[in-house]
Amino acid sequence: MHADLIEPEDEDDLDAVPPRAKREEEEMDITPMIDITFLLLIFFVVASKMDPTQTGNIPDADNGLAISAKDSAVIFIEPGGGDSPAILKRRDQSEFSKDEEAQANEIVEYVTNELEKSISKNKDQVMLLGDGDVKVSEVTRVQKIIGDEFTDMEFTYIAVKEK
Repeated sequence: MHADLIEPEDEDDLDAVPPRAKREEEEMDITPMIDITFLLLIFFVVASKMDPTQTGNIPDADNGLAISAKDSAVIFIEPGGGDSPAILKRRDQSEFSKDEEAQANEIVEYVTNELEKSISKNKDQVMLLGDGDVKVSEVTRVQKIIGDEFTDMEFTYIAVKEK
């Protein structure tokens, strides 16, 4: 006889639970995880500062290369004080314009003239001499102006006055 057709001999066998048929695997609900991800994303966007002008000062150098200012087009960068932009000066201590667009044009013209004056001396580098209190964003801005215009120049050196 078939095992299904056998009748139980005592009543305890009637209470036995027959084995369940395998259920199809349920999919995991990831909605709460997505909600938490978006909440964390919103928190970090709101809590972080996106203002690139609020950057720190130039760090102290541990070591570096000895580069001669005579072999470089030199731009002096001094802190402007407060929220005002940095003061940029030429080798002869004359200041560049305060207007950023005019200043960019003057920087390109100055560096071009300095490099052309010394073709025989192999002057093909720019040195930015900054005061220790100059913001990194100011140095980066000047370096970007030079890098965008003089793409064939390999190095822009940055020197910081000791405090």
